[in-house]
Amino acid sequence: MKLLLLIACTLLSTVTLAQKLKPFDGYFQSPQNKDLVVRFTSTDSLLVAKLMWNNGEMHLVPDTGWSFVSKETGDEGHIHLVFHKDPVTGVADRVNVGGNGEWTRIKDYHPVEKKEMAHTPDQLKRFEGLYQFQEDPTRFVQLMVKGNELVLKQHWDGREIPFVPETELAFFSRQIPQFNLSFTKDPQGNITELLAFGRDRWIKTQNPTLSSAQLQSYEGQFQSADDPDNQIQLVATDKGLKVVQLWDKKEVPLLPLTDTYFNNEALSFPLNIIKDPATGTIKQVKVLGDQLFNKVSR
Repeated sequence: MKLLLLIACTLLSTVTLAQKLKPFDGYFQSPQNKDLVVRFTSTDSLLVAKLMWNNGEMHLVPDTGWSFVSKETGDEGHIHLVFHKDPVTGVADRVNVGGNGEWTRIKDYHPVEKKEMAHTPDQLKRFEGLYQFQEDPTRFVQLMVKGNELVLKQHWDGREIPFVPETELAFFSRQIPQFNLSFTKDPQGNITELLAFGRDRWIKTQNPTLSSAQLQSYEGQFQSADDPDNQIQLVATDKGLKVVQLWDKKEVPLLPLTDTYFNNEALSFPLNIIKDPATGTIKQVKVLGDQLFNKVSR
């Protein structure tokens, strides 16, 4: 009898939790990109979030009230979600997804269908170049033509994503159809910037010509902010800079892509020069996207 009672209580608890999760079922759409939709489905013990643009899934565990936390971790750890209740229907009508804004419930979902515009590699050439993220001047992407596609390379990790045109100035990725790029051109037809995901602005830059004096002004010894025993030396060369890792004497040649940004594309080895805004002197360098080195005073 006790065993039957225990089983009955367990089933009742499971049913009760499943019922509590029902108000969260449905499709929710990103505020920045209407092509990004998540479907939430309640199960016996958690909420499953299916990312409709790539079929990925997250498993969400109830936290407190109408908030959930993901079992999986991303670049910034676990993802926290907070749902908002519609006072009339009693179900969730909005959800705040970490730092990605407030997503809104939609009634229906229709998969995105992108059609590739006929084009030639030569027509893609004008989009090639280096683009700098407006919100973080240490972030760059390189666009280049490979075959019949426009390939975006992320300088901070070397990842490459191919794109094809949907219209003259709009591109999408076959791998991730909702990853879209839209370009802006000036009156002369020159590409000036791109917009990624409908929100992130990247400004097209021009490769600089740096004098020997400018390159030599960047020379010096720098030590890791995390481990002072790790030190590098910057040395000017005919075409750019050379990083010498003092712990193993390994040398990495770098070419300038802006007056303060250098890279070895073959090795995906970016370096950012960080100046003191008040004096203009070099105070730090950022290596490989996130490793800070402070200049050693002599």
